[in-house]
Amino acid sequence: MKIVIQICFCLLMHTALGQAQKSYIKPGLISTSLTLSPAKMLNRNETNYYVSAYLIGRLDKNLSIRSETHVMLPNAETKFLKNNLRYMFGMEYGIPVGNLDFHVGFMPGLAVMQSNLSRSNEFEVSPLISFSAGMKFYVWKFFNFFVHANYVRSELNNLVGVSGRADEIVFTGGLGYNIQLLKKYR
Repeated sequence: MKIVIQICFCLLMHTALGQAQKSYIKPGLISTSLTLSPAKMLNRNETNYYVSAYLIGRLDKNLSIRSETHVMLPNAETKFLKNNLRYMFGMEYGIPVGNLDFHVGFMPGLAVMQSNLSRSNEFEVSPLISFSAGMKFYVWKFFNFFVHANYVRSELNNLVGVSGRADEIVFTGGLGYNIQLLKKYR
């Protein structure tokens, strides 16, 4: 299996770097997507699922602003989190190579969470911080394929006798949509 992944990666890199096609990574590019995202909790042996959306606005060749939202899908009563809604906004630094873009990012934000362990059954708003990394391959001026991972640090503070840490690694991937807002780069 490891060999198959390495061969696929080499073919992708050859395709991305070997073609003399027009570069779509320019200032004014807006990218967005909506996807189903699994998330592995780091403090508990649990996996949660989110509907995730992002919106990215490219400021220059390397720097972008990124907004991301995660809405948790309904969860079992035995899991730590009952409900979770996150919104993050921050910066992303990309290293474009042709139409392949490797990126890292930092996004502070807010989480509205509810735990199955809470006695009051109330929602709690708490700050969060996210560090992210991923890559996008722009296959055409209107589409990109992407893979992305977020480390999200958040915590519930109103739990008694139990840790409220809700740290997760959220994995996303799929098809993204692009639109170039600046006429000179269309």
